[in-house]
Amino acid sequence: MIALLIIALPFYWKWRNGTEFVLDQQIIIIFSVIVLIMNIPSLLIYLNYYFENKDTSFTLDFDSKKIEITQNGLTKVYTINDVAESNYHLGIYYKNAIDRAGRIPMLVSEFGYWDLKFKNGDRYYLTNILHDFIHDTPFLGKTKYRFRMFTYINKSDSKKAVELKEKRERTRIEKFIEQYESKNEKQLIEILDNSKSYQKEAVEAAKIVLKNKNVG
Repeated sequence: MIALLIIALPFYWKWRNGTEFVLDQQIIIIFSVIVLIMNIPSLLIYLNYYFENKDTSFTLDFDSKKIEITQNGLTKVYTINDVAESNYHLGIYYKNAIDRAGRIPMLVSEFGYWDLKFKNGDRYYLTNILHDFIHDTPFLGKTKYRFRMFTYINKSDSKKAVELKEKRERTRIEKFIEQYESKNEKQLIEILDNSKSYQKEAVEAAKIVLKNKNVG
């Protein structure tokens, strides 16, 4: 858009005023400020990505379906079966492929990152400043897409999800504790011995009730 204005302005000026357009210092400053302001979001997102990935690299092995990630000098290799969640965060412009809304691309549209969580709890935010992969077909078929205007790395969503999950688990444990208060020691031990047949919250509640009975 800025380039178009720079090209069109001299012609418009001459047509409007009948004189040649002179690019003086004031106009240069105005254009420079406009360009700077328009690039601030892109610069902030780039810095956000850089500080997240400055000590990170990764490779995708499409043949063996393995993901090798190096972070802070430590290298880990995962298989696709180790993945718990896979989410691509893309600019809202790319949602056009779904709803054909005709959004216009912006300077920040090309930014995106891969929120990748493994079953062992490891979590990575792999951005497209590492590899230009984010707009290709996902490495993992179960990858979900999330579209945002500004695709800065947002970890607060992850924290809130964990907190909500923990809260729900505590609530379920409390309900099981109420149910198990009437059980005797033998019944509680039976639950623990057959823990695979019970929900983890139920097993945790049995441990708590059994401990309280032994203390009492």
